[in-house]
Amino acid sequence: MSTTKIVMLIIYAVLGGLALGMGDAAVGVWSLRILLILAAVHAVEAAIFFGLCRRAGDSLPVHLLQVFLFGVVHVQELKARGVK
Repeated sequence: MSTTKIVMLIIYAVLGGLALGMGDAAVGVWSLRILLILAAVHAVEAAIFFGLCRRAGDSLPVHLLQVFLFGVVHVQELKARGVK
């Protein structure tokens, strides 16, 4: 797993912790909003890059999950592997 993906997972964990731990405070509310916005954006990316994920071989659900979590970072990795 790339360093970028690890950093993104840490950011998600921090945002999730803030949303759960400080839900009534402004920082908790904004953390939840940011997570929801990211989820919506990455869901759209997964739909857009569905064909690329299907052509990548391996497991389609795993590729879609990675696009949902990491967005264009995973797409760039697929393209670097030669998936068109």
